[in-house]
Amino acid sequence: MKREDIFSILSLLFIIILLIIVAVFVGKKLFGKQGVIDQYKEVDTEYNKTEIVDKLNLIIKEKYVLDYKYASENQKDIDEIYTTETIVAYLLDQGYLEPLKDINDNLVEDQYYINPGAFNSDIATSVINKNGSASNGTKLFKVKKLEDKYMIYFIDKYGEEEELGELILKPEV
Repeated sequence: MKREDIFSILSLLFIIILLIIVAVFVGKKLFGKQGVIDQYKEVDTEYNKTEIVDKLNLIIKEKYVLDYKYASENQKDIDEIYTTETIVAYLLDQGYLEPLKDINDNLVEDQYYINPGAFNSDIATSVINKNGSASNGTKLFKVKKLEDKYMIYFIDKYGEEEELGELILKPEV
């Protein structure tokens, strides 16, 4: 009887140790570096990058179509109604863009933060403080004018900028 009890206890200990090893292995695969959770977050961020560019350009295209229709109905020149300045003003008025401010609360010329909340989607980004800085160093999107075009950038939590694409200000319909 004692021999069977010892054998049962040893078997139970072996099973417990085996379960601990499996739990540690699974935990590392899920939560460790390059784990499933990290890979999901990375894929989600990549999706958000393309979604931002696509949605902004779609909004601009919709605005162009409406302005073109208005110009046609009122026999006006589309180039008088639809200008780069009116597009940027429209995006600011609708809340898609927010003015970029420096640390002294001064406006930075020709640079804007993109407000993902205005897109009615679940794009993962942070709320921007009044001075334009992220409260906890999370990811942001911004638009910057370079010469005669507006470029879209992704800014990671380390402040590194990645160019995502260009705002298509003269869309083809």
